[in-house]
Order: sequence, then structure tokens, then C-alpha cells
Amino acid sequence: MSRNADHVYTAPADIARLEARIAGLHDDARVELRLRDGRVLAGVVAALPTLQSFYGPGDEEGLNGVLRLEQAGGTQDLWLDEIDAIRPLTEAELERFQRDLPH
Repeated sequence: MSRNADHVYTAPADIARLEARIAGLHDDARVELRLRDGRVLAGVVAALPTLQSFYGPGDEEGLNGVLRLEQAGGTQDLWLDEIDAIRPLTEAELERFQRDLPH
């Protein structure tokens, strides 16, 4: 992944918000994610995300993080700031969600 991000954060409140998201994304957690753009994704957290330093627009340095989500069709990397809500899923709920995906 690039060292560049569309959005980076330096304000303590923004960083605390990102850290709160990380708290709900521990290794192997089965989750449903509601994203800012309206998408709903479900999968398994591949590894605990961490805040990292990235360069944003205008070469501003700040923090963001990347979540690697394992899904039925492969893995997807998501920026932490794209996530609006996290809901833990049971294994049965995750299987049902993935079964209902359009093919």
C-alpha cells in the first residue's frame, strides 16, 4: 500500500475516533462494517489494524490506518476513516451474509 492517503488526521479527537474503531477490529473478529459511502461489508479481520503515518493532500503528514478484511471472494483493504459503524457477527450471521451476496 502507498504511503499516501486521501485523508490524514492530526487532531486528538480524530485520532481518538480512529483508535476507537481499532478497538472493535481485533484479530479474527467476524464483523459487519457500514461504510461512509453506504456500502455494507462483512468478513473476518485479517490482523489488528494500527495507526500509521501517511502523507495526505499537499504532502501533509498525519495518521490513518488500513483494515484488511477477508471476505468470501478474497481480501479487501479499507481505510479506517471510511468505516462508520462496526457490528460483531456470529459465525452463522457471517455465513448467511456471504451466502446472500449477489454472484
